[in-house]
Amino acid sequence: MIQSFKYTFKILKNTNGFFASMVAMPVVMIILVSMTLAYSNTPRVGYIGDGGILSGITGISFQRIHEKDTVYFLGSTQGTLVIKINDKGGIEKYYSSIKNNPLIPIIESGLGKRADSVFREKPHISYSIGIILFKLLTAASLLAAFLVKEKSNGIFVRLKQAYVSPYAFITGKALAVFSVYEIANGIILVFYRIAGFDFGKTTVLKLFLLFTAALIISIGIYIYIASYIKNEGNLWIFSTGILFPLALCSGTLFPIQYMPQWMKYIAACSPQYYLLLSAVEDNIQIIPLSVMLGVSIILAVTGIRRFMKKE
Repeated sequence: MIQSFKYTFKILKNTNGFFASMVAMPVVMIILVSMTLAYSNTPRVGYIGDGGILSGITGISFQRIHEKDTVYFLGSTQGTLVIKINDKGGIEKYYSSIKNNPLIPIIESGLGKRADSVFREKPHISYSIGIILFKLLTAASLLAAFLVKEKSNGIFVRLKQAYVSPYAFITGKALAVFSVYEIANGIILVFYRIAGFDFGKTTVLKLFLLFTAALIISIGIYIYIASYIKNEGNLWIFSTGILFPLALCSGTLFPIQYMPQWMKYIAACSPQYYLLLSAVEDNIQIIPLSVMLGVSIILAVTGIRRFMKKE
């Protein structure tokens, strides 16, 4: 296992641009997504309550939402501002995902008065957390590509002849890929902190654990998939044809509260849905995530046994 780990890690380390792409590209995605949402040319503002007071304001698109959906609205590509309107028809509070939101003075100017209280936040991690989670859930496609290539080269026959356990061989490779992505996770979280992103109700440690859980789930799934396929290109079919649609239905690009019910049913089967909920809410979705982690381990063991039987 140790030799397999060292060999795989060495291959990754010596691949030109690999580490840079693993760290640089996610950070670039975070920046681009956050800036796009924060400074859209067609601003959209959510409001809670009766929006009659906002009817005279032009240049801004207003959308009524439920108060419980505020976090999703601010973090899921919808907008950077939510207005809470009290029973008397006045503005009670602003919820902003960016500091000194430029939409607030525009709205106040349109109303001709200032609000009683203003609540401002830093850029929120939920802007881009869905994209990062999708990246992690497909991370083990790299491991699967290694395994498919090794299988085609007859490595498992040679392992059997050398009395080397396939479990140790595959586990070593999995740990190498896992370690590389964990390093990238740490750097991404450091970037979130340095860039001043608001972690909301979550913490750096909680987010790191969720990232780790996403990696474990990914490894189990892709080991199992790799045991069935003979062509590395089929991995992309699985990633884009199955995992990506599941991600779309899990609030990654479109807020789940605005989706039709059939999409929500699909989201309930997606690991990303529960990871995303755990990242933006108070409580970790312990039961569904535990089940999915358990299923991932079972898939990994089953996949390794299939590699052994085929050879």
